[in-house]
Amino acid sequence: MMALPSPASNQKWRAYLDKTELNPSKMRTMSILVAALLASTAIAANQEEPNEDKQHEREELGVNPYTAPSIEKIFAQLDQLRPLDFDQLKRDLPQSNAAGRERKGLIFGGLIADGFLIVEAERKNLVENFGRVLLEHARALSVGDRVMRHSASLTELGRRGEWQQVRQELIGTQADVEQAMVELHDEKMAHLISLGGWLRGLEISAGAVEMAFSPQRAKVLAQPDLVDYFGAELKTLPPTVAHMPLFEKIRAGIKKLQPILSKSPDAFTRGDVMAVRTEANELNNMIRQSE
Repeated sequence: MMALPSPASNQKWRAYLDKTELNPSKMRTMSILVAALLASTAIAANQEEPNEDKQHEREELGVNPYTAPSIEKIFAQLDQLRPLDFDQLKRDLPQSNAAGRERKGLIFGGLIADGFLIVEAERKNLVENFGRVLLEHARALSVGDRVMRHSASLTELGRRGEWQQVRQELIGTQADVEQAMVELHDEKMAHLISLGGWLRGLEISAGAVEMAFSPQRAKVLAQPDLVDYFGAELKTLPPTVAHMPLFEKIRAGIKKLQPILSKSPDAFTRGDVMAVRTEANELNNMIRQSE
């Protein structure tokens, strides 16, 4: 079982929580998020659990179950929004490019989210190409060896239509890439990959809700803890990265999203959903633009 983060190694997260008044509803949301993250670690299996030294290293770098949205959570959101209009929600997979490393991390996270959509829509004919593109982008981040096995399994399982197993391979891919970032002492890249995945997942979810709006479906967009966390995390980027035009725009975009995503789940309007989808789409398009 993965050890929970030690108090000394999570001062940044605790400081963030201290600043944030969590009501009982938010606390329940956070508990569900943490449980899902721990579950995803167990499912990622067929791998050995990190030893104590590796776990200590992860915690010291700030990469632990509290640092990122669970891909299980994104799957759960999309499950609630079925059936998905794949043709309206899809986008072309990213091409190889010479983007800076930070942008590559965001693109890789968004690519994982595109994979969620393919799996949710059960598109057998697209899995092989997705696996190939995933491997190309993993190599661009110097983690190709970690993803190669998953890429092959994704292709084979997708051909056979074993979608639950394909989900597990995506979860395993995230876990392996995160571990690679830990070993490279690249905490920020782990966060950027998570941010890219969350933004693309947010766009997909908002798009699905907008196409068949109902107050019940709109509740999945209530994500106050996540939007606040990423807003706080962006403020910790090194100045050379933080002042890049892309990251200035992402910070501004998340600032726009915060009051909407922090609404009560019962308070979302069709206009709110449209605003979320529009903002998320603009941010994702900027991430994908060539430098």
